[in-house]
Amino acid sequence: MSTAEILEGDPLLALMYLPRLLCANKIIKMIGYFYYTFLTVNVFGEFLVILLNKEWNLFLSQYLIFLGGMPLIFACYVTMYHRSYGKMFWTIYNEIFPKLWPMRSLGIEEFNKFCKVAKLATFSSRIVIIMVLITSTGALPWYRDEYKIILPVKIAMDYFDGWLLKLFLIIFFSSFYHMGFTIISNVFSLTYLMLHLYNQLRMLNVRLKNLSTGPNLKHAFEDEAFQEFVNTELIACIKLHQRILRYTEAVNNLLYYPIFYYTAGGILIGLAIIMAPKSSLSAVRLGFIALTAICLTVVFCVLGQLLENESEKSFICGYSTAWYLWNIDNRRLLCLFLLKTQEKLVLSSSGIITINYKLLIDLYHAIYSTLTFLLSVSEIL
Repeated sequence: MSTAEILEGDPLLALMYLPRLLCANKIIKMIGYFYYTFLTVNVFGEFLVILLNKEWNLFLSQYLIFLGGMPLIFACYVTMYHRSYGKMFWTIYNEIFPKLWPMRSLGIEEFNKFCKVAKLATFSSRIVIIMVLITSTGALPWYRDEYKIILPVKIAMDYFDGWLLKLFLIIFFSSFYHMGFTIISNVFSLTYLMLHLYNQLRMLNVRLKNLSTGPNLKHAFEDEAFQEFVNTELIACIKLHQRILRYTEAVNNLLYYPIFYYTAGGILIGLAIIMAPKSSLSAVRLGFIALTAICLTVVFCVLGQLLENESEKSFICGYSTAWYLWNIDNRRLLCLFLLKTQEKLVLSSSGIITINYKLLIDLYHAIYSTLTFLLSVSEIL
């Protein structure tokens, strides 16, 4: 079955418009590579200037705001424009999706339930767009205080002048909008993949629940049609679960390094917000940065928790079937299925960082611990 047939009437298709545009259009893609290179060279240039001038105190100042966001932004650019990551994404889309169950395979009622989830995701995506665009707009030079809070602007003004300085500032501030669109594309792509994975698990669980009943106990073992039906259903569920395992592994491979970047960026942004100057103008910018960071983190954690919860239900649904009415062959198939579903499916980077609700608490503890350590070191020095 083709991907188009699997995704017929896909209620999440709107989420893929922007990612497709950024990756499919050659001119737009070249612009992306330009900003990717510009920001990478910019960051290495900053570290080189700090290293040569031995201005390590800049890392513990208000300039941490920009440095804190760079790991997150870099992760988005790598995920969107690096060839190997693009190949991983389209491998999932073109090789795994055609082997999944069609969204309407369990009837219109179950499809409508998924449509409600898709509507909520679409509404959340609009909030993400608004927050990211407001944050990008707020970072523009409206208040003329960029020299005091944005490290690249400080270094550029210290070392450049004339048309070279103007050119750098134009490219630098215009990159904020491109960063915003790149972040939005990453969030939408991940949301699209994760919600379809969630939906496949949900359909698997619905099909397993249909096996929780059967004919009269006295006649169940003699009912060949019933045993054949159970056998067919169990084999279909086991096959889908194997594909879901491959799907989850592919998504985790896609997010292996970006998860580290996202987490590091979240910790640094938290520190930057605490250590930034508390003027009224900077507070507006910091407020939007904080809200956007929180919004993105919540989206990722909700997606990870949905996957974790639904995969846990697979084991419960399998265990709750009417296995006592089945013959030996069907019970063996059920044991195989339960063996495979004992471990929950999670979004994780080698088990070190797992994306779920617990990550919110872990980020809070990491920010507090890092801040305490830095303040202790600064007092000693």
